[in-house]
Amino acid sequence: MRSTNKSKRILFFNAKREKCDSNSAHIGLGILSAVLKKSGHEVMVVDYQFNPNAPEPIEVFEDFKPDVIGLTLYTATMKEAERILKQISKFEKPVILGGPHATLYYNDLIEIANYVVIGEAENIIVELVENADINVKGEIIRSEPPDPEKLPFPDFKTFLGHEELYIYPLLTSRGCPYNCSFCAVRLVSTRKWRNRNIENCIEELIQAKNEFKKMGMVVVYDDNAMFRKKHIKKFLNLYLESEINLPLSIINTRADGIDDEILSLLKQADCPSIGIGVESTHPEVFKNIHKGESLEDISKAVNLIKKHKLPLALCFVIGLAGDSLQKTKCSIDFAKKIKPDHIYWNMITPFEGTEIREWYDDHGKVFDLTNHSSWVDGDFMCEEPCAETPEFAIEDRKKAYMMAILETNDTRLSIRDIMRVYPYVKEYGLYNEFFRWIPKSLWKTLKKPFVFLNELIKIYRELGLKLFVKKSLNKIHG
Repeated sequence: MRSTNKSKRILFFNAKREKCDSNSAHIGLGILSAVLKKSGHEVMVVDYQFNPNAPEPIEVFEDFKPDVIGLTLYTATMKEAERILKQISKFEKPVILGGPHATLYYNDLIEIANYVVIGEAENIIVELVENADINVKGEIIRSEPPDPEKLPFPDFKTFLGHEELYIYPLLTSRGCPYNCSFCAVRLVSTRKWRNRNIENCIEELIQAKNEFKKMGMVVVYDDNAMFRKKHIKKFLNLYLESEINLPLSIINTRADGIDDEILSLLKQADCPSIGIGVESTHPEVFKNIHKGESLEDISKAVNLIKKHKLPLALCFVIGLAGDSLQKTKCSIDFAKKIKPDHIYWNMITPFEGTEIREWYDDHGKVFDLTNHSSWVDGDFMCEEPCAETPEFAIEDRKKAYMMAILETNDTRLSIRDIMRVYPYVKEYGLYNEFFRWIPKSLWKTLKKPFVFLNELIKIYRELGLKLFVKKSLNKIHG
C-alpha cells in the first residue's frame, strides 16, 4: 500500500460484554489512537465496556462523520459487535476488524468487513487507514508485532467519557514465552516477551495522573509482567519512589514470578489482591496444561502471599484435558484448604489454534464459542459449557461448577442468592453442599457491615475525601 497522506477521521468501537462493567479504557485502542493522531488523523473511540452509557453507534456516526470505522473483536462480545456492525453498515464506509477474535477467526469475518487485521495493528494502522477503500472486500492484513519501546503513550482523551476514567490501564511489556494449553496469548501477541523502558512507563503514569483528575488506580495488563523479575522490581521501586500514590494491581500473575521482594513492594503499593492461576490441582490434569511451573511453585506462592498478608485470589479452569467431575473435586479440596479471599471457577473455552482445541478435536466436542466467555461472573450462574467429552459431559461440568462455588464459599455469593442457587442444587442433588454453604454465607452476611466499615475507613485514609466518596459509592452500588 502507498500512503495517501490525506487526513482522515477514524471511529473505533469496542463492544460491551454482558454482565461486566469496567472503569478501565481499552488500552489497545488508546495506543492506536495515539499512533493515528501522531500522523495527523482525527480519532474518536466509543468503548462500551468502559462507557456503557455512550450513545448508540448510529448517533455517534452521524455526529462524528468518520471516513473509516474500526471494531476490536472478542469472542465473548461478538453478539453485541454484530449489532454495532449492523447499524454502521448502511453508511458505506470502510470497516476494519481487529482484536483477538479477528486474529483467531479471520476466515469467518471476511464476508462482513473490508479488512481483517491479524495480530497487533500498530505497525500497519496508519497506512491501512490512509488507503482504506470501500470497494475492497475481506482483505486479510497480517501485522508484525511492534516494539513497545517505539510506541507513543495511549491517548485516552479520544474516548467518549474519558473524564470518568478511574482505573488507568498500563502495559510494561507484551507477549508471554510460555505455552499453556488453553491460552491464546501466543497467537495474539506472540511468545516473544517485549518490554518497555521502565522510566517511560512511570512518565506515562505521572502524565496521566495530571490529565485525568478522577484517576484512582493503576492496573498493569501485561500478558506476563513478572516474566523478568528484575523488570517488575525496577518498575515497582520507581512507582513507589515517584509518589504516584495510587493503588496498583497486576493481573496475569504466575506463581513462579513471585518472591518476597516483589510481594513486599506490591504491599507498599497498596495492591488490592494477588491472583494466581492454579487451573487444576489434579496431577494428571495439571501436567497436561504445560504451564512451565509446578504445583509446588503454586503452593510456595500461596504461602508467600499469606505470609505478607495480602488478599489472595485463585483461578481454576473446569474442563482441561483429561478433566472430569471427580478430578475437579481435587481442585475444590485444595481451595477449601487454602481459603483464598477471592476465587474464580472458569469454564474451558477451546479457542482455535490452541493446544486444548486440538485435544478436544481428538477427544470430545466443541460447540459454538460465539459470545461465550470462560469467566463466570455477574449472577454466578454457569453458562452452558461450550465443550464436552464422554468422561466429562455438559451436565457434569455444570454440576462441578455449582459444587465448586458452594464448597469453596465464593466470596461474591451471598445468602440473598439462595433462590437462584436452589434450582441447581435440586437438579444436581447438591443438598449436602447447599446446607453446608448456608451457615457460612449467613455468617459472612452478618459480618459484612463491619468489614465494609473497615474498608471505608482504610480507603478514606489512603485516597482522601474526593476519591473516598467515589469508591464508596461504587462499593454500595456494586
